[in-house]
Amino acid sequence: MNRSILALHTRGSFVVRAAIRQLNDRDVRQRRRAVRKLFELNDSTAIDAFIPLLDDSDEWFREKALLAIQKWASMKDLELAERLASSQKVEERVLASKIAPRIGKSSKKILEKLSNDSDHLVKQNAWKVRLQEDGSSIREAMEIDETGVRVLALEKIEEMELIDEEMIKIALKDKSARIRKKAVSILIARPELNASGEYDKIIIDIAENDKNAQINAIIMLIESGRESKLIRGEIPEWIEQQNPQLVRAVVKSLKNKDWKSMNYLITAIFNSSNEKLISGVLRRNNSIEANEFRKEILQDGKRSDVLRARIIEDLFGKKQDDEELMQIVTNLQHSKSESISNSAQMFIKSID
Repeated sequence: MNRSILALHTRGSFVVRAAIRQLNDRDVRQRRRAVRKLFELNDSTAIDAFIPLLDDSDEWFREKALLAIQKWASMKDLELAERLASSQKVEERVLASKIAPRIGKSSKKILEKLSNDSDHLVKQNAWKVRLQEDGSSIREAMEIDETGVRVLALEKIEEMELIDEEMIKIALKDKSARIRKKAVSILIARPELNASGEYDKIIIDIAENDKNAQINAIIMLIESGRESKLIRGEIPEWIEQQNPQLVRAVVKSLKNKDWKSMNYLITAIFNSSNEKLISGVLRRNNSIEANEFRKEILQDGKRSDVLRARIIEDLFGKKQDDEELMQIVTNLQHSKSESISNSAQMFIKSID
């Protein structure tokens, strides 16, 4: 080490030692300055000086002690981690789980202990670290009678390239709606897991009986593109629902999709009485198929004036290449329905 570097190192060590001595100053302001200085210097050798502050009467110093330990704890701090894991204070046991991975093989024993803690927060943090460190503990986590822990297990499953399908099946039948909804979300993101339709019966049951996960379940089945009797038999009833969330979800799921590949679904939508869904699906869709449905609805006097006027309004400002559609809208300027007539006239003005 050359002299200049040695001088800097010596000076730095001196400043650290001086700040550590100030931690015991009678003047609380000096003590706070010392804490800030040590964090600024970021010298891990200061960790031992912070340990006594865990029992300080001032909450500010206790919090800084926790932060210092979390920041600087290393493999040599096994004894400290074990002490924290056995503490009566929840925040110290939580800290033990956070620093456990840094102390090597001994962390497993500490985390196993904390993952069975009586406090929810401690248990949750311990399991979070365990799952990050050891994917083989997922199955055990899925059996824990605490929803938060099982959610963490599912989040770990979600990150994996190869997913244990048995775990998904267990999650779909979980007693918690939160877990079931999460499991369905995983299947939506990874459709290959249900390519055979193995889970369809379970998903349909969720769609029919689980209000919390219903929308996710319906969207998953719709996006699967399968035309099984099970799915086709339920879809007409589902799409009649006026639930705004469901309408938005269906519209979003069909965006940029090839309607030819899901003809049965599109037909069911346009045969339904769900006008918000119909207009939502047509909005900003300029495909040939969408225009065919527009023309059919606009010429159907049995359809409500509100729906027909809304479809025209969605065309405002956009001249249509489909000449037949343009002629239909032009003719509707003379409709007996005031709302349809006004909408048609406004459309013509908007493209002039």
